[in-house]
Amino acid sequence: MTLAETQELFHRAITGQIPLDEAALDRCFGGTGELPAGDRVAIYRNMYTGRLLDALRETFPNLARFLGEERFAALGEAYLAGHPSEHHDVGRLGRRMADFLKAYPDPERADLADLAELEWTRNEVFFAPESEAVGADALAAAAVAGVAGVRLRMAPSLRVIGLAHDVAALWRSLEAGEDVLPPREGPVVAVWRRGFEVFHCSLPPEEAEALRAAMEGEPLDAICAAFAEHPDPGAEAHAAISSWFAEGWIAGVVSAAP
Repeated sequence: MTLAETQELFHRAITGQIPLDEAALDRCFGGTGELPAGDRVAIYRNMYTGRLLDALRETFPNLARFLGEERFAALGEAYLAGHPSEHHDVGRLGRRMADFLKAYPDPERADLADLAELEWTRNEVFFAPESEAVGADALAAAAVAGVAGVRLRMAPSLRVIGLAHDVAALWRSLEAGEDVLPPREGPVVAVWRRGFEVFHCSLPPEEAEALRAAMEGEPLDAICAAFAEHPDPGAEAHAAISSWFAEGWIAGVVSAAP
């Protein structure tokens, strides 16, 4: 057996791509009467699986907390069977967990897929590129000639996700160690980073529509139009956009072309 064949056999054995064939492993690797080759390889196989489960646990701490060690390990092993590690960064391992839970939902907790999506989004936001926030004075300077073509450049670490369940409330209960709340209809959630800390909050429908418009590069007048049905649309738009500046969501203001 060549070196390349040996490496391939070892890789497939420890990653679970093939059953542990005792005869094949004995022909390739050394063993003893007390610890045959198959048992030696099984040690590495268990360590490999354990490290991947640790990575998933680090990415989804509240999902792991909710399920408990045994159920989370079973979920992780089922997930890894269909989505083995494919990237040199083990932190990318859980990127399909929310889709996996949607395809195979918990019959008692359909909101777990949304919890996984929120945790994965928070993970992405933590590693997103840095950016400097600008103050509201940047908007005043850019809008001297009118607001029609003014656009907001949003921070690259900002994300907006729509969820089917109110997992923000579930998150709070898990963090506080309280009794877990039942699933409820979910809001749109903004996720962002300030320094090394990640935050998330639920958004009213009008603000969610306005923020998505801003992230898609729509001009300021189109952003403000999201509040048209509000009793005082101007005041509501001003309050929302002012809060975006305060939270550091805006990285720049682009004025209309002359």
